[in-house]
Amino acid sequence: MTICAYCSQPATLTIIANPHKVCSTHALEFWTGLLGYTHERFNIPCVKGTTLCSCPACEEMSAARLRTAAINSVGPSPGDHEGFGVRLAS
Repeated sequence: MTICAYCSQPATLTIIANPHKVCSTHALEFWTGLLGYTHERFNIPCVKGTTLCSCPACEEMSAARLRTAAINSVGPSPGDHEGFGVRLAS
């Protein structure tokens, strides 16, 4: 039996990394970190309940909703074909 690459415990699990043979403690740490990274990266809504919580993903989603509401209240930006006046400095 091989030993864990990070400690002296027996390597009982495999992870998708190099080295791949690790103990249960380091496997749990790896999968928890990987799931946390993907949760933050793809803005997956929190599954703690129906309302948003204070985790980084939920905070980013609420900030995005505020930006969307602000942009919608002002209206679309003028297109490139519309002219606008620029005052000349004297």
